[in-house]
Amino acid sequence: MRFNNKELVHLAHNGIFDKQGPLLMKDKPEGLFKKGEEYQKRYLRLKGNLLFYFKDKDKSVSHEPPVGVLVIERCTVELDLESVDFGFLLVYEGEDYTYKFQAQSEEDRDEWIQKIHTASYECLKMQLQSLREQIQAKTGRDPITQPPPTEFGMEFETQSGNASDDPALEICLSCNDLPNDSSGQAPNPFIVLSTIVPPQQTWIQHSNTEVVEGSNDPQFLKTIGFGDKDGVDLNMRVKIMVYHVKERLTGTMSQLGHAIFTLKDVLISKEMKSKVKLVENDLPLIMGIPVSSKRGPDPLDCGTVTIMAWVNDSNLSLSQSEVDASPQKPAIVRRRSKRVDSLRPHYKNIITRTFRFDTTIGDVKLLVHEYMGESLYSLDIPTQLLKLWIEEENHVLSQLQDIGQLPSKYESDQISLITVSASIVSKYTDLLNNLSSHQGPCFKASSKKADKELEFLPLNLHLQRMTVINEEKNTTGWYDTITVGAFTAYAQKYKHGGLSRLLSQLQESHSTENDTVTNLSLACDLVNSIYDHKMSISKDCDTLCKVAVSGTVEEMTETANSLHQKIKELVEKCESPLVQNTADVYNQIKAEMMPNSSQSSAVSRDATQDGMANGGIKTGQDWKWSGTDFVKSPTSEPWEMTRLNMEAAAMCLISMVDDLVVSETVEKSKWLDEISPAVSKLKSFLEIVYQKILLIVMFLNIKENRGNSRLMHIVRYRRDVCFSHALTTLVTGFVTKVTTSISNDEFLKQLQEVGILCQFEGLLSCHGDEMGMIEDFWVAVDDLKFVKFQFVKTDDIGASPSVFQDGHFKSGAYADFHRHCVCVSIPLQEDLFNKLPNELQRGGKVSVTPVMFNIGINEQASLADKIGDTSLQEKINAENVTKMLSYIEKYEKKFGAIDKGKLGQGTMNDLKSKLSYNTSTKKSKNTDVLKLAAEICRNLHGIRITSCKSAKDRTSMSVTLEQVYILQQEHDLASHVFSQALDCFRSEGVRRENTYKNIGSRKYAFNSFQLLYVPKLYRPPNGTYGNVQG
Repeated sequence: MRFNNKELVHLAHNGIFDKQGPLLMKDKPEGLFKKGEEYQKRYLRLKGNLLFYFKDKDKSVSHEPPVGVLVIERCTVELDLESVDFGFLLVYEGEDYTYKFQAQSEEDRDEWIQKIHTASYECLKMQLQSLREQIQAKTGRDPITQPPPTEFGMEFETQSGNASDDPALEICLSCNDLPNDSSGQAPNPFIVLSTIVPPQQTWIQHSNTEVVEGSNDPQFLKTIGFGDKDGVDLNMRVKIMVYHVKERLTGTMSQLGHAIFTLKDVLISKEMKSKVKLVENDLPLIMGIPVSSKRGPDPLDCGTVTIMAWVNDSNLSLSQSEVDASPQKPAIVRRRSKRVDSLRPHYKNIITRTFRFDTTIGDVKLLVHEYMGESLYSLDIPTQLLKLWIEEENHVLSQLQDIGQLPSKYESDQISLITVSASIVSKYTDLLNNLSSHQGPCFKASSKKADKELEFLPLNLHLQRMTVINEEKNTTGWYDTITVGAFTAYAQKYKHGGLSRLLSQLQESHSTENDTVTNLSLACDLVNSIYDHKMSISKDCDTLCKVAVSGTVEEMTETANSLHQKIKELVEKCESPLVQNTADVYNQIKAEMMPNSSQSSAVSRDATQDGMANGGIKTGQDWKWSGTDFVKSPTSEPWEMTRLNMEAAAMCLISMVDDLVVSETVEKSKWLDEISPAVSKLKSFLEIVYQKILLIVMFLNIKENRGNSRLMHIVRYRRDVCFSHALTTLVTGFVTKVTTSISNDEFLKQLQEVGILCQFEGLLSCHGDEMGMIEDFWVAVDDLKFVKFQFVKTDDIGASPSVFQDGHFKSGAYADFHRHCVCVSIPLQEDLFNKLPNELQRGGKVSVTPVMFNIGINEQASLADKIGDTSLQEKINAENVTKMLSYIEKYEKKFGAIDKGKLGQGTMNDLKSKLSYNTSTKKSKNTDVLKLAAEICRNLHGIRITSCKSAKDRTSMSVTLEQVYILQQEHDLASHVFSQALDCFRSEGVRRENTYKNIGSRKYAFNSFQLLYVPKLYRPPNGTYGNVQG
């Protein structure tokens, strides 16, 4: 049990006692020799439910602290009929030891037993309930209008806490002249509000404020809302209970006073501001249980409470008679418009909190609103991705089959890859069916992070929005952060590390070009380039047909020249040594297979079925895997022949165009008829070339990954899981950013010219499992550079983003021929769509620049710094500084310098310099990196995403700290409120509700040991954390 020694000593020596006197006592044995086995003379004092015992009345009672104290709860007092005369026992539930006492007489013993029996809170509660029922039976009314709190500590269930609607009316509170505590120190005020609407008879607990440390004149930052979209009853009575919090961790507090007012009283006051006196004094609370005490401030001198109100509902008003009846005419009503409606199309279960902060500018106040909502895309995007990946795996199966039978050197690997793809199709189909029939919430709580059926859903994905209103300047600011658990395959565990380590292992078996880039990476880049040329040439062919109908001779010549140049570039790509050498190896293998094909058991079976003699298979025939055996497939021509046919078709078309332009023998109206067959033929050969390239590269894939089919399967599945988390989070952030900034022309031009910057903040440690999480996280974030967005116009209000392939394979250091890049189509209503730049309206795509910075902040990060390896974190931060600076350079090249000639602290040049310095300096828990990166991201209209393992504890500390930094830097938050504002966000803001949604407890999962190693600004207030799971 936690207790305040000073307070207990004060109680033991002061006030009126229910009973006191000498007794013989056998105390609980302690120490090696168990002193206390014999009865000792003690002087006892009973005060409420506390039984103090002293060594000696004359020597110790007056000035020395008691030897001990027993709390008379959950125990029974019984007669001791065996040991001594006039004895009695104190027996506690669940304890083996019994406390034994001996009185001087029978009368003295019985009086002690009676007093102790009636001292416990449970006994008093039973007596109170009995009297309450008797009075209610006689009068028909419940005499108790405010039952005592039943929650332990300071966990108060309130009516207004999680309302998803903006309140119709809000008030903020402050107190003056609150009395000091018993030691002469300023109290720690905390207010609980209850409401009642006549003719109701029972007070209902409504809401509470934060705790203000050590203040006689506290100003509470959290505001209290009343009503909803349907309005509020102005006759509602509100009871304010002001407490002094003695111990936040256990919720030990005593009441200072209370006051009652009606909402109408506040509205008719001048400037909607009212002051009421605090009266009365109730019992102190320990863990929510009243403790009897006669000590307390004079009820006549309890201070005052000031109430100031704001009206959010434009329909809420007083009648003229109510206004006329007011002794002072109210000033113009302060009103605020609805704010939640803009979030509802993309989020649900929106939780709101409101605060009021002082600024450095006199009486100017900031009204700050916190919102937290669950993304509607948490289930939708993973479902779409699973459908795409099932299609891709089926295509991979088809390509592996089209390769045909390979010699035993490669055959087992080919079959293994077929088995891997088939198993992925089966697994993803089952997962898709489960997600399609999922009836629960789309939000995945951290307690379900190991649930394999929900593995592709991002963990604890929420929007964290802060809206800041300065009514004096009539300005409003919005600041959004997406909070989400780390992009990691948690259910797959980390025995062999995360993605970057696994991919590196896979790459070790790949051959390289000049010992730098693997052949697979080069091949992937080559395939993407050929795809681009194919699409560009097809587009020129379409243009050529249009020009043949309605264009000029010059346009015809220009298009033909463009076509000729692109064909030439495509031929050069197709003549790449890598492609040619792989094709030669493939053709040689197929040629060697033909004479010996009859010796293959699979071929023999097919040959017999077809009535073919051994060795009778014709040259040029190929074989295809059916799932159990190889079967014959159509004849396939050599790569060289395919390439030459495409080149010939292109030359034929260009020559035909030249003839039409130079000679005038054919009428212009017939040009289209003349070139159409040649155009169709060229397009057909382009597609054949591309499919043949894919076949050659698939063979290269088999060749390079021999013996690694199991590792490929592990990597592909893990990468898909992590990418699903990352893309869902990115789509959530992008949609939110676009809808809130759609009227910002500068932002829209930025999307068109340089794309969107997305900054990920990680708080993971380079130690244990979290090292594997960082390895997953890093690859998932890097994969987002292959994502593009485009906009479509829609009339469907409920339309959601759709995901589709864009034709390119994932390339780069970790190239993947089994996964295409994706494009996300964002639907916009016509009025919003028309605000886009013309290029974006015509289908232009928005690129993504993802950057990630990670700084571990917990005790595991301390271990990593001292005895571990933080090189991965340093590498990630250094590489991403380069990416961010590259984006800034590209931005400034298009739009000019961001600083526009400004110099000094806070400019973009200053921020870039500091970020580069901090990432290159080895410093433990250097959170300045995160602060600087976030500030640069906001200045560039980027998307902010913050993550830790589960996005509820370290993430909550980070986003609340960022909010206070923003208020200080952008909105002149008074410096003396910095710490109070930080504690207020963490104790009374929406993040406490996030922990409750995840693990069923409104406590952050820190313990006292962990907090010793957490940077000071990332520590939660006392009473808001505990040893909880999740």
